Amino acid sequence: MDLGIAGKWALVCAASKGLGFGCAQALVAEGVNVVINARSEGPLQQAAEKLRAVGADWARANGQKAPEVLAVACDITTAEGRAAVLGVAGGPGVNFDILVNNAG
Repeated sequence: MDLGIAGKWALVCAASKGLGFGCAQALVAEGVNVVINARSEGPLQQAAEKLRAVGADWARANGQKAPEVLAVACDITTAEGRAAVLGVAGGPGVNFDILVNNAG
């Protein structure tokens, strides 16, 4: 089903596993660019690689460029963490279309 959200930008917090990862995966499978966040660098980078594979599959099936998957390891509940996520190189800055606030 085409939800008409391909090319949009989503921020998914606490996305290295569980519900956050599942949300990010569903968005990337629809062609959405994502910035994912979690506190632990290793698991977050592993999640990003899995999401990039999902994006590559979407791109092949749709004849388009794969969605961007950017990972920022930080504590989103801090001002510094929010600044890091909103300032990630290649991201949309503050212009996200979708927010999944999965962080406690």
